[in-house]
Amino acid sequence: MGGYDYWLVHARWTIPPSVALWLVFRKLRTWRDVYKTLFLITIAVTATIPWDSYLIRNRIWSYPDSSVVGPTLFAIPYEEVFFFFVQTYLTSTLYAVLTRPIVHATLLPRNPSDGRVFKWTGTALLCGVFALSWAKLEEGGEGTYLALIVGWVAPFLTLLWWVASDHICAMPRATLLLAIFAPTFFLWELDARALQRGTWVIEQGTKLGWDFRGLEIEEAVFFLLTNVMIVFGMAACDHCLAVHDLRSYDKGTSSVFPPLSEFGPILVNSPDAKQGQRIDDLRAAIDILSVHSKSFSTASMVFDGRLRLDLLSLYAWCRVCDDLVDNASSVAAAEANIDMIKACLDLLYPPATSTSSSRPVRVSNEAIAAALPGLSEPERGSFRLLALLPITRPPLDELLAGFRTDLSFLACAGDKASGADSSSIPAELPIKTDADLLEYANNVASSVADLCVQLVWAHCASSVPEPEQRAILAAAREMGQALQLVNIARDVPADLGIHRIYLPGRALDTPVDDMTPDRRELLRRARTMAAHSREAIERLPREARGGIRAACDVYLSIGGAVERALDEGRVHERARVAKGTRAWKAWTAL
Repeated sequence: MGGYDYWLVHARWTIPPSVALWLVFRKLRTWRDVYKTLFLITIAVTATIPWDSYLIRNRIWSYPDSSVVGPTLFAIPYEEVFFFFVQTYLTSTLYAVLTRPIVHATLLPRNPSDGRVFKWTGTALLCGVFALSWAKLEEGGEGTYLALIVGWVAPFLTLLWWVASDHICAMPRATLLLAIFAPTFFLWELDARALQRGTWVIEQGTKLGWDFRGLEIEEAVFFLLTNVMIVFGMAACDHCLAVHDLRSYDKGTSSVFPPLSEFGPILVNSPDAKQGQRIDDLRAAIDILSVHSKSFSTASMVFDGRLRLDLLSLYAWCRVCDDLVDNASSVAAAEANIDMIKACLDLLYPPATSTSSSRPVRVSNEAIAAALPGLSEPERGSFRLLALLPITRPPLDELLAGFRTDLSFLACAGDKASGADSSSIPAELPIKTDADLLEYANNVASSVADLCVQLVWAHCASSVPEPEQRAILAAAREMGQALQLVNIARDVPADLGIHRIYLPGRALDTPVDDMTPDRRELLRRARTMAAHSREAIERLPREARGGIRAACDVYLSIGGAVERALDEGRVHERARVAKGTRAWKAWTAL
């Protein structure tokens, strides 16, 4: 019977951080994360066993009887086999946590020639490193162990670099380096202490004998290169899945994982002009949302694949259209912009052939550009992305009706500027009754909730019976109204600044302080409506349920911030929720 020293190393060093990472990431983990981690663990264990077995059988390193229990697999103690598993899990999970905010499709190369020099230069260098390590192996003696490490890792790194060098180079440097070096530094300390305790031993004659604080240079290189290999492996998976997502636009269908028959085309994918345009449009959409919709940008991190891309595209289009109305120089310009939006929708949904359940027809980018004169490329890009979404037209028309309501406020502001009496509620004000308010909220928010649910059903495999679909859709639309009431309650001071008032029975010259009871009532109604609709939303497909819940709760948290501001007398302030608070709210809602 042997000892338990090696298992004590796991109990003290590797298992606690693994459990901590599991607890942190468990609510954000998607099927893709599970797939990538299991895939890398399988590769790591099966690739390491022959190499490690060779080292042990040739007495390059060994394990004293006092440190291992005894049972082995191909001469490798089970404690060591578990180390292959746990290191891969630690590094891959940390990578998944750190890269959750990244939309990987936007990291794909824009042109076929992008990154070609880096790809071939890096591949050539890694092949050269492998050749040098092989030559050292034939020579033998000191340095053999280091050559075995480099010679074993180099072919894997060469393949991963050839597949995903573009993706690796495009990733944020800080994220990439932290994913590599945080576990590396941790494992360096673990290894140094284990070597000093004699848990495992590197034999003399094949090592260089260089060490720092008890850490042999060979072990330092081993943990650094294996963590680089794990991170590059995760990046390669993300690259392939991102290509799969972009290719799915042309197929008209999406799936979580590509079929085996598509791996070859994915690996040799060369972006054409159409794919490059979509990458540019997605980048522009994310830039728009990072400025104008921080709450949704935070909540979108819990979605994955095409569903995440399509939700980002939809929200970016809504923001662009909203700005075309709100930021117009005049009522006439805003009316022209609404007519332009409608004309583009008519292009995507031809009135002569479309039905209430029709999805957009394929239209050339040139035709979309011709229908949108005067718009910038990022703004046109949001319409190009809209044309790719599996959604129907009626909610889009509701949104246009909401824009026309906003436009009527601009007309009222024009009357005021011309000297019209605004001391009482003018007939032109569109929100006169509670029914008007709910109709407006339905047009600008329930419509978006409807579209989001359509995207969920289009991209999630779960089948939902039609009666239940109707119930879920009605609940989603009610939740949309609740979120819009929160938005209205928050923006009362800002809306008055642009001559808008969404509170029924209130005039444009009503002091903000006098509207506090109305704002509190809106927040109360929003909470009631949200609670009423939540049960049906919980019946959404599992893949999207947590994300939708998180997105709603993040936005509802704004209501709490408004309530606190009103309690503290900060009635003129636009309440905000800190980024960290939004992230915590999304995580706890999952």
